[in-house]
Amino acid sequence: MEQNDKIRLLLDMHEHPENYTDEQLAAMLKDEMQEHLATAKRAMTDIPVPDVDAEWLRFEQEHLNAPLKNRRWLKVAAMIAGVIMLSAFTYASEESAESASRVAVADTIAVVEEPVVFDNLPLGQMLEGIASRYGKQVEFRNEEARDLRFYFELHPGEELSSVVERLNMFERVSVSIEGNTIVVE
Repeated sequence: MEQNDKIRLLLDMHEHPENYTDEQLAAMLKDEMQEHLATAKRAMTDIPVPDVDAEWLRFEQEHLNAPLKNRRWLKVAAMIAGVIMLSAFTYASEESAESASRVAVADTIAVVEEPVVFDNLPLGQMLEGIASRYGKQVEFRNEEARDLRFYFELHPGEELSSVVERLNMFERVSVSIEGNTIVVE
């Protein structure tokens, strides 16, 4: 039977298996399977098996032992990058040193006032210091308040009205300004 006839018969068996006996189907499949196995065997024998060791040596020679001239450009690029980074660091350090010298000059010229801290002092002493700073007098109308102790910060440049307002935040004290006098009630 020719190849074309076999293909037609196989397709017909596939489409109409009811027209064929089990023996006819088995014989056709057996015949087809043997032919496919023979074709596969022929194809496998035609493929050469590579020599792995020889191929590995060829790879090493081509890639690992490449001439150093191909790598020279990497060295040149690294040197250029190094010079650029060194220049950048030098410029940054000069700017930093110049900035620090400007700050040092400004710090020596300017006078910075620190806040005056009254820590656990009696109100009488604290108000005497505050009054003298603002050129005022102190009058206690409540003598018990004179011995009360507080923690208070007097900020430089703060107006007296703001100081009095903050002192009035304490519950046991009432402070006011009457003319040239700081009055405690």
